[in-house]
Amino acid sequence: MRSWFSLLAAAALLLAPSAGAQPAPAASPTPEQKEKPAKKPKPELTDAEKAARDEERENAVLESLPAGETYTGLRIPNFSPTGKLLMLFAAKSARRAGDREIEMTDLNIEINNDDGTSFRVQMAHSVFNLDTRILTSDTPTKISRDDFTIEGARAEFHTKTRFGRMLGPTTMVIKSENAQ
Repeated sequence: MRSWFSLLAAAALLLAPSAGAQPAPAASPTPEQKEKPAKKPKPELTDAEKAARDEERENAVLESLPAGETYTGLRIPNFSPTGKLLMLFAAKSARRAGDREIEMTDLNIEINNDDGTSFRVQMAHSVFNLDTRILTSDTPTKISRDDFTIEGARAEFHTKTRFGRMLGPTTMVIKSENAQ
């Protein structure tokens, strides 16, 4: 009996890990067995937060214009919360006219509406106020779409509300496909 017990004790010693020995590595899990770490969902921004973020980006571009220097080829896109291009400002040149104003020449604005229509605003000279977000032109301004053209002596455009108005003498030409 004693030999039997000695044999079991010897087997237990041989099979037991020693104090300094490392445990055998576990078998690598298959890709199906691997648990992917849970991704933290990004908090969804509200429309107001997205608009504020876009306005902040536009201001960062415009405010980065150094005083006294002219920047050529300015292009500023404006996107909807869903990522659709709403407006594209493209100016031949821009310069800091004051602390909170940007003066632009040969400004073209492409505006895309939700209904699929788009139109273009052309201003030879304009000033954009960074605080009020109002673009004004003291030179003749033209607004055109496939079916009409409006020309006025001056213009004012509120970029936040996308509302504009022509000032001074204004003419409008409506194009009709049914005209004979």
